[in-house]
Amino acid sequence: MKPIIGHYGKWVVLTYLNIVSAVIGISMSLMGNLSAAILFLLICGLCDMFDGPIARRASRTTDQKSYGVQVDALADIISFGVFPLVIGYGAGAPLIISAFPNLSIIISIIVAAIYILAAQIRLAYFNVEEMKLLEENTARNFYQGMPVTFVALLIPFIYALSLIFEFSLRYIYNPLLLLLAIAFVSKLKIPKMRGNRLLVLLGIGIIIGIIVLIVIHIN
Repeated sequence: MKPIIGHYGKWVVLTYLNIVSAVIGISMSLMGNLSAAILFLLICGLCDMFDGPIARRASRTTDQKSYGVQVDALADIISFGVFPLVIGYGAGAPLIISAFPNLSIIISIIVAAIYILAAQIRLAYFNVEEMKLLEENTARNFYQGMPVTFVALLIPFIYALSLIFEFSLRYIYNPLLLLLAIAFVSKLKIPKMRGNRLLVLLGIGIIIGIIVLIVIHIN
């Protein structure tokens, strides 16, 4: 008799590391260490980038494949849904306008709700489509709408720019979340990241991470 429920194997380790990295990053953001939080968001993206390729190379049962789809989506809503909202809190969002402090907070709450709902809708839709592909034993070539995992590069990229050009994220974070939310549920077709495309994303992530580390060291 198994002591705990679930499916375990090397094909799911990176997904679990994704969740753990998000929890650490959320803690860093709440403690005011925004740069560390951004680095852990990059780590979340790195884990998500390679958990799929590793899983596809593993020998798995149908239940294990279905479990992988479900646990990946649950990890993503934490890492790329909740985590970015906490980063916004660490960055100083909402931007409080002295004349309308209550309105500023309400707007930020509405933006956060729209963002997390869009991320959840995107992930649920992806799960439905992914289960169809599993049943048909076919592969995906395009994503419908922007994958939520892209925030693991986009937000650190914007943060790196803010460090280089010395502007505060708090001024642009809510509009950024709104744009990301729209992209999640749009009908935009994005090619699935494989091979060289995956390596390009990895390279961009490494460059952003190095920039953040250099600026931290300088400061």
